[in-house]
Amino acid sequence: MDKKQAKFLLHSFRPDGADAGDTDFKEALQLAVEDRELGEWLADERAADSEFAAALADIEIPETLRLSLLSVMRGESLDDPAEYEEMDHLLQQALADVTPPAGLRDQILAAMEVEQNARQDDSEDKIVPMPFNARKWMSVAAVAAALVLGAFLAFQVDIGAEKKALATNQIQQAAVELLSEGVSFDVADSDSTHLTSWLADHDLPAPASLSELPAGLREMKSRGCTKMQLGNGKVASLVCFVAGEQKTAHLVIVRNEDVSDLDLPTMDNVAKKDCYTCPVSLWNYIRWKDSKHTFILMAKQKAASQSELVSYF
Repeated sequence: MDKKQAKFLLHSFRPDGADAGDTDFKEALQLAVEDRELGEWLADERAADSEFAAALADIEIPETLRLSLLSVMRGESLDDPAEYEEMDHLLQQALADVTPPAGLRDQILAAMEVEQNARQDDSEDKIVPMPFNARKWMSVAAVAAALVLGAFLAFQVDIGAEKKALATNQIQQAAVELLSEGVSFDVADSDSTHLTSWLADHDLPAPASLSELPAGLREMKSRGCTKMQLGNGKVASLVCFVAGEQKTAHLVIVRNEDVSDLDLPTMDNVAKKDCYTCPVSLWNYIRWKDSKHTFILMAKQKAASQSELVSYF
């Protein structure tokens, strides 16, 4: 067993150490003891597994979920359409912070190489039959499924990134990262008309006038604006408004041709159901569009609740 094969196998090593007695895992673990780089990787991998398990433990499962699933399995329809919307929002929130793990692409390529080598060995009659281990097979299969599930995201970011439009959740994540690092305004001004004019003058996404923004935002003072560089080589505009004492609401503006999911309401049709909270980052979001731009209004939960964001419209 080489280091690459050991790493592939150890991806399915359970955090509680239950696999330590397995022959194949023993060989991979021994290699991790002898190889410092592999050992450090395994330590990081187990730490990430523990964090992921802790995050799953914090997820609150709706009390009605079991009954709803059983109803769907029996071919029944949910009586309340709002329940469909609630489930959609739960899924949307869960996907909002999904990003390809660091090194995922290399892991997929390594797995493909292991499979290719196995096929080559098989063609040369070099494979030694081994006892079937259903638990281990399911464990490795689970890793393979996870890799396949993340493959699209990994290669979407890596291949043709300069051309692809971005989903709004990717744009939101870019904005959160920028704000978390401490945004530096290109222009700081309390008059938002000056900011939108500056954006337009610099060929950045901007409304033609403040009348294209929600009434609540038009009444607010602004803090400043800046250019956002997106992962696909495109740009967005970030305008920050004073939402209260030491509180800020942030408006991201993107050209529609740079956004992949345009099934969004117009400003006049925004409702409470269109506001949602990311359970990981704890930011509130509302998204809408007009004929030219997609808008994302976002604020930390402590800065503006969902009801407060909706009240701006």
